[in-house]
Amino acid sequence: LSAAFLSYSGYYDQQLRDVLFHRWVSFVQQASIKYRSDLARVEYLSSVDERLEWNKNGLPVDELCAENAIMLHRFNRYPLIIDPSGQAMNFLLKQFKGKNITKTSFLDDSFRKNLESALRFGNALLVQDVESYDPILNPVLNREVKRTGGRILITLGDQDIDLSPSFQIFLITRDASVEFAPDVCSRVTFVNFTVTRSSLEMQCLNQALRSERPDVDEKRNDLLKLQGEFAVRLRQLEKALLAALNESKGKILDDDSVISTLEKLKTEAAEVARKAAETDKVMAEVETVSQQYLRLAQACSLIYLMMQQLNEVHFLYQYSLDFLLEMFTAVLNTPQLASISEYDKRLQIITSSLFQMVYRRVSQGMLHQDKVLLAILLMRILLKGNSQEPSHQLELDHLLGRSDVFSSQKASANSVPKLPFLDAQQSLALMQLSRLPAFSEAISKVQSIPEFPTWIAQDNAEFDVPILWNGDEKLTNIGRCMNELLVVHALRPDRLLASCHRLVASAFGVEFMQQDKIVNLREIVENEVTSNRPVLLSSAIGYDASGRVEDLAVEMGREVTSIAIGSAEGFSQADSVLNSASKSGRWILLKNVHLAPTWLTQLEKRLHALKPHPQFRLLLTAEIHPKLPASILRASRVVVFEPATGLKANLLRSLTSLAPQRMSKPPTERTRLYFLMCWLHALVQERMRYTPLGWANSYEFSDADLRVACDTLDAAVDSVAMGRSNVSPEKLPWHTLQTLLSQCIYGGKIDNHFDQKLLDCFLTKLFTPKSFDADRVLISNIDGKSTNLCIPDGHSREHLLLWVDSVHHLQLPNWLGLPNNAEKVLLTVRGEAMLANLLKVSDEELAFAGDDQKVQSPPWMSILVEQSSQWLKMLPKNIAKMRRTVDNIKDPLFRFFEREINHGILLLSDVRADLQEVHAVCRGEQKQNNHTRALTSALNKGVVPTDWLRYTVPKGITVMAWIHDFVERVNQLAKFAASKSLKKETVWLGGMFSPEAFITATRQLVAQSNQWSLEELNMRVEVGVTEDRVDSFKIQGLRLMGAECRKGNTIAVVDEVSTEMQTVALSWTREPSPSTAITLPVYLYRDRKNLLFTLDFDPGDVEKTVFYERSVAVTSNSALS
Repeated sequence: LSAAFLSYSGYYDQQLRDVLFHRWVSFVQQASIKYRSDLARVEYLSSVDERLEWNKNGLPVDELCAENAIMLHRFNRYPLIIDPSGQAMNFLLKQFKGKNITKTSFLDDSFRKNLESALRFGNALLVQDVESYDPILNPVLNREVKRTGGRILITLGDQDIDLSPSFQIFLITRDASVEFAPDVCSRVTFVNFTVTRSSLEMQCLNQALRSERPDVDEKRNDLLKLQGEFAVRLRQLEKALLAALNESKGKILDDDSVISTLEKLKTEAAEVARKAAETDKVMAEVETVSQQYLRLAQACSLIYLMMQQLNEVHFLYQYSLDFLLEMFTAVLNTPQLASISEYDKRLQIITSSLFQMVYRRVSQGMLHQDKVLLAILLMRILLKGNSQEPSHQLELDHLLGRSDVFSSQKASANSVPKLPFLDAQQSLALMQLSRLPAFSEAISKVQSIPEFPTWIAQDNAEFDVPILWNGDEKLTNIGRCMNELLVVHALRPDRLLASCHRLVASAFGVEFMQQDKIVNLREIVENEVTSNRPVLLSSAIGYDASGRVEDLAVEMGREVTSIAIGSAEGFSQADSVLNSASKSGRWILLKNVHLAPTWLTQLEKRLHALKPHPQFRLLLTAEIHPKLPASILRASRVVVFEPATGLKANLLRSLTSLAPQRMSKPPTERTRLYFLMCWLHALVQERMRYTPLGWANSYEFSDADLRVACDTLDAAVDSVAMGRSNVSPEKLPWHTLQTLLSQCIYGGKIDNHFDQKLLDCFLTKLFTPKSFDADRVLISNIDGKSTNLCIPDGHSREHLLLWVDSVHHLQLPNWLGLPNNAEKVLLTVRGEAMLANLLKVSDEELAFAGDDQKVQSPPWMSILVEQSSQWLKMLPKNIAKMRRTVDNIKDPLFRFFEREINHGILLLSDVRADLQEVHAVCRGEQKQNNHTRALTSALNKGVVPTDWLRYTVPKGITVMAWIHDFVERVNQLAKFAASKSLKKETVWLGGMFSPEAFITATRQLVAQSNQWSLEELNMRVEVGVTEDRVDSFKIQGLRLMGAECRKGNTIAVVDEVSTEMQTVALSWTREPSPSTAITLPVYLYRDRKNLLFTLDFDPGDVEKTVFYERSVAVTSNSALS
C-alpha cells in the first residue's frame, strides 16, 4: 500500500489521494491479503525527527506537504514538482543546503553547465520552468549509465560525463495547468504541492498559533518531539523484552536474570506510559486553544478558494497563495492589536480585519460592477463561521434559482391574483417567492398592506420594504435584510444591487464597502507590496493611468524610468533597465504592456529569479485585455482604474485634455465647434454604459477618437477660415465634418446599420449652422420639470469649463436621448448578471465519487438529483417526425419545419440522456466519467453545458432559464409535427432554432406560388390580425422595446420598457414601402446581437430621429432576455 502510494499518488490532490488509497485497500481486502487497518501513511513512512526537521526548513505543517516531503525523500525516479505557491522550492533550497543545491532553469543560458557540474560533483540541482523541458535531460532521468574502467559515465549531448552517486535533480514548475508529454511523465515521479482547502487551513492555523499563542505552539512542538521519543523508547523496550526472552535458558520463571530484566522493563514501560498520559492532558489543552482559532483558519482557507474561482467571472481576477498569506500576515500584525491582551478580543479584531483587508485589496483590482459580488461572497464565508447566525442557504438557493421554480409556471401565473400595481412578471415572481416557508402568506400580505402600492412605485425601493414574511420578530438584522433582498429581487429587480449593499452593511457595517472608494497608490507601493511584486495598473480603454505613477514618484522623491512597450527598442531598453534598476533600487514604469503578452510571460519568469533591492518597484500600465497572461496577473498587485461616469464628468475630461490656446485660436467659431465635438464624444461614450440600449453592440470609442476628430476639425476649419478671425456659420464645412465623423472616425467602428443611423441622427442635430443660434437647446426637460439646457456662449476653454461645472450633477438617461427608464433596465440587467456570476463562483468542491458510496453525498448532488428529475418530467419523451410526400417536399415551409423538428428531436434525445446520466451519478448508481463530470460541473454553476448549445442563446444565460425556454420550443415543435396545415399555424418566431430561415421560407413560398422573383418582394406587416388569410403568415411573441403599436401599424413612444405586440400578419408584396414609414430592427433577443430582419411602421406625428435615439426595436424572444 505504501509503495503504491509513493509511486502513483504524487500527481493528485489530497482528496483524490484518499480516494485512490481507499480503492487500493478494497482491492487488498478482496484478495484476502492481510494489511494494517490503522495505517497512517505519514507516521509509517517518516519519523518524528524527520518531520520536525522538514518543518524547520520551511515545509508547511499539514498532511499534504508531509506526504510530498516523504516522496521527495524516498523517490526512485527523479521528482517533477508542481509548485504554484513556491513553498516547495523554498523548502528544497533549505533542506539540501548542505548538498550545495544549485538553482537553475531550462531557460537559463548556463543550464547545461550547471547540469554537468552537478553530475560530476554530486550536488543537488533544482531546475525551474519544466514547461520548457529540454530533451537533453532524458538520459539523466532514465539513468542511462555505463561503466568504463571503474568510472560511471552518463552521456550528455555529445560528451560523456562522470556521474557522482550522490547526484540528485529536482524539476519544478509553478504552472499547475501545464500538460506534460507522456514520455516525460514516464520518466519522473510527480509531486503536487497545489494547495487544498484542508492543507491551507492547517497552514493558517499554525501561523495564527505561532503569532497569537506562541506558548501553545511551543508546547505542541515539544509534544510532537516527546511523542516521537516515547515511541522510540517503547520500541527499544519491546526489542529488549524479546531479546531477554530469547536468551533465557530452561524455564523462564527459574531464570533470575530474565525475571529482573522483565521487572526493569515493566517499570520503565509504566514510566513511559505515565509520561505519555501527562502529555495527553497538555494535548487536550493545545487542542482546546487550536479550536478557538480554527474558524479563523477555515475562513482564510475558504477565502482563498473563493478567490481562485473569481476568474470564472472575469479573466483579470487571478490570485496567488502568496497574496492571501501576505494579507493574513498583515492582519496578524495589525496595529489595532497593540493595546489589547485578551485573546478573545484579539481574535475578533483579527477576523474582522481579515475580511476588511481582503475586500479592500481584492476589490481595488476589480471592475466596479463586480465589487458587490465579492462582498456577498465574503458575507457567505462569514455566515459559515458564525454559529449564532443561520447560513440562510435556502434563501440564497432561491435567489440563485437553484430551488426549482419552473414547474407549472403557466398555472402559477394564472393562479396569482391580478393586482393593478404588479405586472405579469412581478406576479409570477411573487408566486415563486411564496413557495418558501417563510413567505407562505406573501400574496395575502401584499393585498392587505395599504402602503404596498406606494412602496412598489418609489425610487429607492430598498428602503421601507414591506414585511411579506412570517416570524419577523425572531430574525437577526442579517436575516431581515436577506428577506428584504428576496422581496426586492422579486418585485423591484432594478434595486437588487442597492439591496445587496444593505445586506452586506448588516453583516460587516456601513463602512465596509466604502473602503474601495479611494485608491491610495502611495500606500500600496510603499507598504503593501515588496520589491518582488509588480504593481499592474489596469484601466479601461482610452484611460491612461501612467500619469498617476509619475505624480507619485515626484511626490515621494523617487527616480522613475518610463518605457513604452510595443516596439523592439522598448523591449531591449526594458531588459537592460530592469537589471540596473533592480540593483540600484530605482522605479521602472512600463507602459501599455498589454501590447506584448508573450514578452510579459518571460518577464514574470525573470522577476521570479531576481533578487532586487528593497526600494525597487516595477509598475506596469495596461488596458483591461483578455490576452494579459494569468501568470503576470497572479504575480502582480492589480489595481483597476475606471473613468468617472456621467455626461458631465466626460465633458470635463475631454475639455481639460484640450490646450486653451488651441481652443482660442481664430476664428472664434472654433471654440463652439470644439464644444460640439466634446459633446458628441460624451454622448457616444456615455451611451456605451447602456448597451444594448444605448448602442446595439459594444464599440471601443476612446480618447484617441476625440484627438483625431479635433485634428480633422482644425484642418477643415483652417481650410475655410484662411486666417480670418470670424467665419459665417453657414460657410463652415458641416458636410465634410459630418461625413468624416460618420464614415471614418466614429462610424468606422460601427457594424450595425441602426447604430449607424443613430450616430447620423446625432451628427445631423449637432453639426449644423443652427448650433450657433442663440439659446440653441441641447437637452429638453433635463430635470423632469421642463427646464432646457442650451449650448454655452463661451469663447474660451475656461468659460466652457465653468458652464460644465454649473450643469446639474444628477444625469437622467434622456440627456442621451434614451427613455428615463433606461437606468432601471441597466440596473436590472446588472443585478441579474451579478446573480449569474454568484452562481458560477460555487463554494462547493466537485467531489470525485469513489466506489464507497456510503460516504454522504455533498449538498450540490442532492440539488442536482431534484433538478434533473424535475426537468425530465417537464421535457416530453420525444417528438413525432414529419412524414415526407412527393408533394410536400416541394413546399419551402414544410422543408423548414422538417429541419427544425429533426434538430429538436436530436437535441431533446441528447438532453434527456445527459440528465438521466447526471441523475444516476448523483444517486450513486453510476460511476463518473469525464463527460458526466463536465456536465455536473456546468449544471452546479448554473451554466448551460457546451454540448447543449446548438442554437443561438444570449451570453451568460443560466441553465434554468435555458431549460424552461427549451421546453417551450419543444412543445411548439410537437404542435407543428401534428399540424394538418402548416401555413395556418401561428409561429412563435423566437422559439425557432433558425428564425431567419422561416422568413426566407415564407418569401420562397410566396415567390413560388405567384411566379415572382425573390428580389422584387418587400415585407409587409399588419398588427392585431387574428383571422387566417391566404397571403399572410401569423407570428406571435414579438415585443416592442420603448414603444407600443396602435391601430394601423402606428407606433408611439411610451414610458414602459417594452410592450407586447398582438399577433402579427406577415405578407410579401411587390409594392415599395411608403416614404413616411420608419424601419425598425427585429432582434432575436434583448441583447440585440442577432438581427433577424426589419419591419416598417407608421411613426405618426413623431420625428423618426426620436425612435432611433430611444433605440426602439422589436424582439422575438423575451423568455431568455
